[in-house]
Amino acid sequence: MTQTVELAAVNMNVQESIAFGRARQSLNRSVWYCGWLMTFLATAEDTQAMFALIEAVARKGNVPPPHIHHREEETFYVLEGEMTVSVGDRTIKATPGTLVVVPRRTVHSFVIESEQLRVLILLTPAGMEGWFKEFSVPAPAMTLPPAAEVPYSEIYRMLEVGPQYGIEFVLPKTP
Repeated sequence: MTQTVELAAVNMNVQESIAFGRARQSLNRSVWYCGWLMTFLATAEDTQAMFALIEAVARKGNVPPPHIHHREEETFYVLEGEMTVSVGDRTIKATPGTLVVVPRRTVHSFVIESEQLRVLILLTPAGMEGWFKEFSVPAPAMTLPPAAEVPYSEIYRMLEVGPQYGIEFVLPKTP
């Protein structure tokens, strides 16, 4: 009898997963982030913060600076195009069908080798999608945003806000 009561108490604190379905590309869940078109397929709110899944499209030349995620693993699954991912001291060439897992607390970046890249980004656990939302604007169309430089003021703000999301940018060492 004691065991039954203990199990019932534990189960009362566990939220039940909620099933949901979502269209692949949905304008109301899409943003323009630093030259990317991102569609939030699943967020922390959908998954009890267990994971987030983003479909992302970008063009050649859009390269993030080396950075570290202290809170989550980041996994890329290439749907279209090619990218070269630097993970720690490894370089991984990723073509359609390639899965690249970036462990938390690992310096990484990537280069888009093809004219356009379409990739799924899995964040485990969820939370970092908030970063993308904070530094984006709602997508007015399911197209890539016009090519533009990120303003210095926005880069500075990213450096300041990064720690709130567990993101650390690895800046070049000054002599």
